Amino acid sequence: MMKFKNAFSMLELIFVIVILGIVASVGSSIIVKVYESYIIQRAVHNASLKTELAITQLANRLVYRIDTSVVARVPGSTGNATPADIVPLRNILPSQANTHRTLEWIAYDNDGFSTQGSRVTGVTPAWSGFTDLLHANTDGTNIVSTGSTLGTETIILANLFPNMVNPAIVFMAENYQATPGVPIPYDAMCMYGGVAGCIFPVTLAGNILTFTGVGNRTPGNMVYSEFYQLAGSAYAVVPVQTPANGEDIPNLGVTVNGTPVWDLTLHYDYQPWEGENHLTNVNNRSILLKKVSVFRFKQEENSVRIKICTTESIGTQDVSICKEKAIIR
Repeated sequence: MMKFKNAFSMLELIFVIVILGIVASVGSSIIVKVYESYIIQRAVHNASLKTELAITQLANRLVYRIDTSVVARVPGSTGNATPADIVPLRNILPSQANTHRTLEWIAYDNDGFSTQGSRVTGVTPAWSGFTDLLHANTDGTNIVSTGSTLGTETIILANLFPNMVNPAIVFMAENYQATPGVPIPYDAMCMYGGVAGCIFPVTLAGNILTFTGVGNRTPGNMVYSEFYQLAGSAYAVVPVQTPANGEDIPNLGVTVNGTPVWDLTLHYDYQPWEGENHLTNVNNRSILLKKVSVFRFKQEENSVRIKICTTESIGTQDVSICKEKAIIR
C-alpha cells in the first residue's frame, strides 16, 4: 500500500521565492542606506573634529597676541610690503576679505610670563612686564625689569624658538616720536619696527633689558612706559598649495567637486623686528588643516573672530563643516 506525504506545490514554492526576493531587495536597500548614512556621519565627524582642533589651536595662539601687531596681508607678500598688501586687521574692508587672506601677528611669551614659584621658594617670573624707569641702572640703552629673572627667560625662548636672533619688547603706550612732541600712533604697522618704531629687539641678562636695534629708535625722542610685553616670535596663517621652492602659492586652482580649497599653514619662529618674514625659515611651518574652503577673520574692539570651513568628498557628494570662534582679550 502506497503512502503519500504532504509537500509544497510548485505554486507555493514560487510564492515563497517571490516573497524572499522582495524581502531581500528591501533588506539590501535598507542596508545600503544605513551604510551610506554611516559613511556620511563618519565624514562629518572627522571633518568636524579636524576643524575644531585647527581652530582651537589657532585660537590658543591668538589669545597671547600683541593687539597692535595683528595684520591681514595678501598671500605671497612678505615683510614690510606695499600698503596695498598689508593692513591692520581692525582696518580691513569687506572688499579685502577675498584678497588679504593671510593672518599675521606677534605674540608675547606667555610661558615666561606665567612662570613663577611659590612664596616659599621666592622664584620670580621669567619676565614680569614691569619696568623701573627711576632705577639707577635704567638709561637710554638699558632698562631694569622689576621682578624678572631674564636668564630663565633666555632658556625658555631658546627651547621655544631655536632660530631666534633676539627677542623684542613692546611698550604698552605710544612710545616713539619721529619728531619731538609728535607721537606716531601705536598701531598695527609696528609689526615691522622700521615703520613706526614701536617694537625693539633686546638682549636679556639678570633683570636688565638691553636694546640692540639702535636703528629703529631715536635717542631722546622715545617715550618709555612702565609696562611692556616680551615677544619671541611672530606667527602667520597662510592659505597655500603644497609649498614649492620655499614659496607659498595661493591654492585657488585646486577644487573639490568644483569648490576651491587650499591648505591652511601655520608659520612660526621668525622675528620681523630683525628683518625676517614668515618665509625666512621655511622649515618652521606646519599644516593646520587641509581642504579648507573658507578662512575669514576680523577684529572687533578687543576681540578677534575667526571662521574656518573644510570640505570632504564622498564620491560625488561634498560634506562641508564650518567652525567659528571669538578670541576675547
